[in-house]
Amino acid sequence: MRPGVALRSPGRILCCGMVLGAAVLAAGCEDPAVRFNRMGLEAYRAGEYTRAAAAFEEAAHHNPEAGEYYFNRGMSEQALGQIDRAIFTYGLAVRLSPGIVQAYQNTAQCYLQKGMPDKALETLETGATSNPYTGEAFLNVGRFYVDRKDLAMARLWYAKAVAADPDNSLAHRDYGRLLLRLGEREKGIEHLRKSWDLQPIQPDVSAELTELAPTGDQLPPPKPQNE
Repeated sequence: MRPGVALRSPGRILCCGMVLGAAVLAAGCEDPAVRFNRMGLEAYRAGEYTRAAAAFEEAAHHNPEAGEYYFNRGMSEQALGQIDRAIFTYGLAVRLSPGIVQAYQNTAQCYLQKGMPDKALETLETGATSNPYTGEAFLNVGRFYVDRKDLAMARLWYAKAVAADPDNSLAHRDYGRLLLRLGEREKGIEHLRKSWDLQPIQPDVSAELTELAPTGDQLPPPKPQNE
């Protein structure tokens, strides 16, 4: 079964290792790690998760310093229902590349599947600690609390997401929506407007703002897309 991410939309495999600057070595031959990773991506997208996991394992063997290959292998193992193996592999990924925020999120999902919400939360908090300037990491913790209807704690973590990454449109969007649920209408609209200003191509947010806006109030014009 292909893994979904309970805390948000399904994760994505990483197409290339950040550790590698190019797919071609000085000798003109393709790096075997890149080649196996590409094979793994093709197999994963075709739903052939066993073959994908084997290819990603080979990629990691040829370049054991690239956390992205372990992340991709973990995605394949999670898709195969090998939850404990996936948790271990995601751990290798973030040990090498702490900035792969999705790995913390997927690990948390694995723990939730095992009925271990405390470990899931611990994992998400570790992700936020490891990425103090990445709004997505804080959003993941906030969404965890929203799923458990602890809106006070969710509000705290969404506020941290906005503070950590003030240009993250999703952070402002989710924070604004939560504030509206909590009855903080003016502040909620302010954050929805900020989200829309940062990313105008959000039909749902635009519709929400239009519905919330007082009579005669006009939305700001969208920014040119080349800004």
